[in-house]
Formats: sequence, structure tokens, C-alpha cells
Amino acid sequence: MLANHQQIQDELLELMTQLAGDWEYDGEVNAGTRLLRDLAMESLGLVVLGTSIQERYGRLPFSEFLAEVGQRPLEQRDVTIGELVDFVCQHRRHVAGEGVPR
Repeated sequence: MLANHQQIQDELLELMTQLAGDWEYDGEVNAGTRLLRDLAMESLGLVVLGTSIQERYGRLPFSEFLAEVGQRPLEQRDVTIGELVDFVCQHRRHVAGEGVPR
């Protein structure tokens, strides 16, 4: 059975809260938390996050997603956890059978 949007958000918030300790972030982690501005994630952090998410939900088109974010105006080049949840929800169905679909 595929997880619904709320389940995925809860799971990603839990994952992000665990990883936030590695990023020395002590604020509240919620759907509006931004990966770059709030968590100060850098390339390695994004790779760790992407790997963790794909281990859970299967292969996802992260490089295309990040390329799309990179095309945004400079002040909008960031991703909230809510956007990340939407991305996972949108693409996990297309990869059923790969990885460990949830």
C-alpha cells in the first residue's frame, strides 16, 4: 500500500529532524522549513538527504528536481520540506517496483 501525503510528510519531518542535528540546526522543522536558508544545507547534505529519501521511497528524479529549482529566480532558489513532500508524492508512483515503494 502506498503511503499518503500526510504519512510521507510525517516521515520526512521525522527524517529531517534527525538529520537537522547533523546540520547544527536547532529551530523547529516543519513543512515550511527551507533546506538552504533555514537548514543551511550544502551539496553533501542534499546528497545525503536524497539518498535517504530514495532508500525509503525508491528511485526519484532528484537531479531534474534540483535543476528545476536552479532555474528559479535567485531569491526563490530554495526548497521547503513541503515542496519536497509534494515531489516525493508526485514521483514515487512512477517508480513502483524500484527500491522499496511505500
